[in-house]
Amino acid sequence: MHHSFGQFELDEAARRLSLEGVGQKIQPLVFDLLVYLVRNAGRVVPKEELMDALWPDVIVTEASLQRVVSLTRKALAAGGLQDAIHSYVRHGYRFAIDEPGLGYVRPATFGGDDNLAQARRLAAARDWSAAAKLFAGLADLEALSPADIDLWALVVECGGRPTEAIPVLTRAVAAHIEAGDSARAARSAVTLAKIQAERGAAAVAEGWLERAASLLSQAKDASTESYLLWMKSRLASSGGRPEEALRLASAAHSIAEHCDDPGLRALTLTYKGFYNLALGKIEEGNEQQNHAAAIALSSQVDPITGSLVYCNILWSCRTFADWSRARQWSEGFESWCTASFAQTSGACDLHRAEVVAAQQILPEALACINEALPKLSAEESWSLGEGFRVRGDIFAMIGDLASARADYDQAYALGWDAEPGNALLLFETGDLEGALAAIDRALQGTSWFHLQRRGNLLVNAACIAARGGRSNQASIYLAEIDAQPQRWRQPATQALIAETKAALCKPDDPNKNRLLLLARQLWTSAGVDYHAARIRLQLARALLGSGDVSGAKVEITAAERSARNLGSQRLDQEAALLRHSLLPRNQSLIDGPKQELFT
Repeated sequence: MHHSFGQFELDEAARRLSLEGVGQKIQPLVFDLLVYLVRNAGRVVPKEELMDALWPDVIVTEASLQRVVSLTRKALAAGGLQDAIHSYVRHGYRFAIDEPGLGYVRPATFGGDDNLAQARRLAAARDWSAAAKLFAGLADLEALSPADIDLWALVVECGGRPTEAIPVLTRAVAAHIEAGDSARAARSAVTLAKIQAERGAAAVAEGWLERAASLLSQAKDASTESYLLWMKSRLASSGGRPEEALRLASAAHSIAEHCDDPGLRALTLTYKGFYNLALGKIEEGNEQQNHAAAIALSSQVDPITGSLVYCNILWSCRTFADWSRARQWSEGFESWCTASFAQTSGACDLHRAEVVAAQQILPEALACINEALPKLSAEESWSLGEGFRVRGDIFAMIGDLASARADYDQAYALGWDAEPGNALLLFETGDLEGALAAIDRALQGTSWFHLQRRGNLLVNAACIAARGGRSNQASIYLAEIDAQPQRWRQPATQALIAETKAALCKPDDPNKNRLLLLARQLWTSAGVDYHAARIRLQLARALLGSGDVSGAKVEITAAERSARNLGSQRLDQEAALLRHSLLPRNQSLIDGPKQELFT
């Protein structure tokens, strides 16, 4: 595999690092580390993963890894990229050049002293708001070229207001046609289709794609053809045609491979991986998305392309409940947005809200999703229902079940399902039949959203059925998961499988506690603190049933700490009730462990 970043060329097969065509002397471990980080560019790679990759079957300390990282930075310093390896304390390292360019719309010159030249320079400096104001003031100038109108549209979109770019892009299409550049006009038309699709206007998006295809027939351009096919793949996917979406994305990527446009190569490969994931080709899809990120985030692509690559990968992580990978990408995404955007998009806030809810502080996650919902409503209405689903889950984890119910209902009203959160709430309020029926309806979905979440839906249905005494039904759900073990190997999914099997055990079965311990370990390894604490309380009940009071106390204490750190009143109340049930058996619980919790 061959990689380009900055003035460097990295040839894996030849084990050669070149700077402006000149081979560089580099130690084998330094080369191996650089290859691994570049392959995973944009992702925060955990230290343990790097040590396993560099020193397989050998135990080394973090000091060894730090030394190799230091040497790698020195090697990159020769090309001015010593800061391309970012450190994340207590976690790992990330390779990326967080200096996005302007990509396809870059103007020919930034020179001059007039307002137009200043607007161009502000765009290059990523001062989107100031650049947009200057361009708006120049809107009536006949001297505003088609390329400048494209740049104006980009700065408006980068400023978090894509719908306001629609009239600008419409003007760009007309300007390019008047200038006799049909290919450029088609490119702007495809961008219009993208924005219209994201605001929920699929019919309008189709119309702009037809316009783009007609323009492109007058002037062949490989890059624009690839961009057009990519956008067609998105509409096919949202229309529930994943095989067609994969075919279109694959064709788009094949064309992009021969274009001098790294952003387009990354974008088409990201979506090719996305559709492969939806169709169950997990390893292939993950590899394609990681490779795409390596291209995009080490090639100074434009901010919109970079964010689309990141956003798509995070969608995949979230829908697969792959929380460990989601955390790694989320940390990289935040630094990318900081470097690229004046304002994060609603999708950015939506991703962050669910990741934070899974792994950190629930009130913070609630604040994130509350910021996301108005943006989604204004700019990306197609995903507004997903926003209400996420907020419903957050409310449920906090313990506000009435608000969770209202948000799940709103998600349904907007055309999304709210599973599995809605089904869990139905089950917990006594409606087992309704809970299983809700998930069964979701399992009938054929969109990428349903296909990627299928494993999570199946395992939650199995767990609900097992807890509700429907062992045969639970086994049917588990059988589909067992038939494709490589597809559903995420720790969160495996944790729920262990929970289901524990629920299927008879009360006196010694395997029950072992399975709950396994579930707790898996939730912990996935970094999902809420569910790890929830299982601790289940385990505490099981330990009490087997007479292990001291073990139960340990689990309750740990769950109480997690509940307070998370801000979950629900878990805190459940832990308090369980602790209270112990008081008649062991009065010392009043003083010892409880006092430690508040110190």
